[in-house]
Amino acid sequence: MRLHEKYPALGLDGLYHMVKPAYPCSRGRVYRLMKAAGIHSTRKKACKTTTNSRHSHPIAPNLLHRQFSFERPNQAWAGDITYIPTAEGRLYLAVVKDLCTKKAVGCAFSSRIDTQLTLAALDMAVRRERPGPGLIFHSDRGGQYAAAAFRDRHVPQGRPL
Repeated sequence: MRLHEKYPALGLDGLYHMVKPAYPCSRGRVYRLMKAAGIHSTRKKACKTTTNSRHSHPIAPNLLHRQFSFERPNQAWAGDITYIPTAEGRLYLAVVKDLCTKKAVGCAFSSRIDTQLTLAALDMAVRRERPGPGLIFHSDRGGQYAAAAFRDRHVPQGRPL
């Protein structure tokens, strides 16, 4: 098996650094030989974007204006969703992070990327932290955060987030 077949993701620099100790040569020579032999690296697929900003839900105003540092916990939280590739498919993770302590205060996993996922993470954060009035929640413009069920969620004592 040839080196480029064993490591298909290696590009010019990777192959050059592997070949150079055994066969002293220049980077240019490795480039020319790769080109002549039709050898090129296999590119990884780009990450799939999970944020769908094209939805009919209203968009909340940006109250943070790129200010991500706060003096006290539970003044501002940020939420986001990512996915974890598994052998059985994608597992989605929603996280709520306190912008003062920089710690995750709530999280939830699901095989579906929907509003219930974000609500579960938010509910965990509210149960654990019991935030007072005036909490700011910041997220992307995805449909899971802009949906009516998420916008209408209230913390205990009827205070909106």
